[in-house]
Amino acid sequence: MHTVKMYLLAAVLFVSFLPAFGGLTDDELKQFKSNLEIGGVRTDTEKDDGKKLERLEVNTYQNEDDPLTYEMSRFRLRLIVELTDKDKNTYLVKFTGNAPEDFDSEYQGEDYWNLYMEHGDFDRLKISGYIVQYGIMDGETFVPLADDEDDAEEMLERVRQRTTALFPGKFYLRHYYMYDDPSEGVRESVPKKINSVKE
Repeated sequence: MHTVKMYLLAAVLFVSFLPAFGGLTDDELKQFKSNLEIGGVRTDTEKDDGKKLERLEVNTYQNEDDPLTYEMSRFRLRLIVELTDKDKNTYLVKFTGNAPEDFDSEYQGEDYWNLYMEHGDFDRLKISGYIVQYGIMDGETFVPLADDEDDAEEMLERVRQRTTALFPGKFYLRHYYMYDDPSEGVRESVPKKINSVKE
């Protein structure tokens, strides 16, 4: 079952998982996997400047004494989100973004990624499934290190049967992180828009 799920996931993401990962050794890969995790995924509906939005929030952790010893821009978040309208039509949102390069020197290793999808002309939209992958680029190869999913099997089956269209509306990703301000304690950075990365 797990193999089938990973095969379908790879097909949706248009990714080839290779047995060897370029410059990363097995020990390095194990270390990354033990130090990185997805802390949680949350969905909700909100309004911003009069626009109704669906939001998928992903919390990731770098469990390391000094996360900045890593080249942070090598880390990548991949999202596949299924939206369903009031008529039960389904739409797919795919977004891949790199971690930013500029982190405060007191970065705590905790990040928040918010994917916003505008309702636009849709009367009602809801998030009906998602797949999240967090990983690192090893040369030109994406190596997934942590994942989370909800209703993924049903969603991927609809994708395979081609009953899901690409979402025609607007969507964008914003990112912020936690850092330790010596005078004020743990603070969150100013959210920044993350550009999509071509696969």
